[in-house]
Amino acid sequence: MTKPKRRQWSRIVARSLPESLQLCKEHAQATRNMSVPRIADRTGISTDMLYKHLGNGDMPASLLIPYMAATGREYPLQYMAHSLDKLVVDMPKGNRSSMPTINHLNQFANQVIGMVMQLEDGTGNHQHVAEQIVLLMQELAYQKLEVERLDDPQQTLI
Repeated sequence: MTKPKRRQWSRIVARSLPESLQLCKEHAQATRNMSVPRIADRTGISTDMLYKHLGNGDMPASLLIPYMAATGREYPLQYMAHSLDKLVVDMPKGNRSSMPTINHLNQFANQVIGMVMQLEDGTGNHQHVAEQIVLLMQELAYQKLEVERLDDPQQTLI
């Protein structure tokens, strides 16, 4: 029996607000071993209200930040930004990126370019390729911010 592949949470893009809320919950359960009551407690609402918001897909904006902080992912924010043709870029915090090394970023960039080439040949999923391009742009924007941060004379390389 083969092991199931681990989900690559940094490469998932939500297609709707309800899906983004569900993805946050699944991420917390899979990576942080959190139950729905624990997520609700950290969000500051009852378990019943959290289930209601997840079922309807209409969480109030005042609860989104605590919910995303509790679950560890920002899928609702990314969905809203992408639906407005905006790009969300994490603020640089040292060398932390979803790509462990520049080599991984290079491999991912080559994969995305390969997907674009497949689209030119008439194969491939247009929506998936577009999502992967957005993720690559986010990673490259993060690297740009890191490079700019190194220009600050008060920053030191460790």
